[in-house]
Amino acid sequence: MKGWLLSVVFLMCASLLHAQVLIPFEYTSEEDNRLIRENDSFKVFVATGDTSNSVCISEEYSLYRLVSKSGRTIASGAFIFESDKYLQDGKWAAFYENGRIRMTGYFQRGIPVGTWQEFNKNGGLKTVSNYGLFVQSTGVTSCLSGTYQEYYNSGKLKINGFYAGSLVTVHDTVTVADPVTGQDVIKVINRKKLTAVKSGRWEYFEENGDLEKKEDL
Repeated sequence: MKGWLLSVVFLMCASLLHAQVLIPFEYTSEEDNRLIRENDSFKVFVATGDTSNSVCISEEYSLYRLVSKSGRTIASGAFIFESDKYLQDGKWAAFYENGRIRMTGYFQRGIPVGTWQEFNKNGGLKTVSNYGLFVQSTGVTSCLSGTYQEYYNSGKLKINGFYAGSLVTVHDTVTVADPVTGQDVIKVINRKKLTAVKSGRWEYFEENGDLEKKEDL
């Protein structure tokens, strides 16, 4: 039973974390990330995950910067320390190799909120999406909720629509040891998952501006 419960908790946490990763925050703690160097302004650590990258931390001003081996800034933003964890909080941005912004938006205690913008490598707007906060029994989380627009490289509107957060039932398949026989058995776990679903009118445009099709959901 204990193994079964642990499997369910792991799946729920993995799903939630995966849904929220928009900009990498590859820093856990001074104990887990090896210190490379430091001065009066900031400390530099080996990044979590891709150890070829480094993380610059200014704890006095709670600022973070993820840097590649070549010295290119991959991501930057502000953070807070809460419940023994470092969490993204405030405005964040991720960058292309050419230095242009790839994505920007806001986090609240590690959760994406509000309007997010994604750009192409030439600096043109690619998508504009919105994240809404939802309170669940497991805590506060977010998902796509509100208006959504997608653009051609020319800057012309490609898709215009609306997302709504909805609780849907998902089925997780886990392998656990039978408490009596000790044999591995398959169990199907049903749970509720917050998911973004298309809602209202969706419009799809050709690059010349003509309406290609529309959906009323």
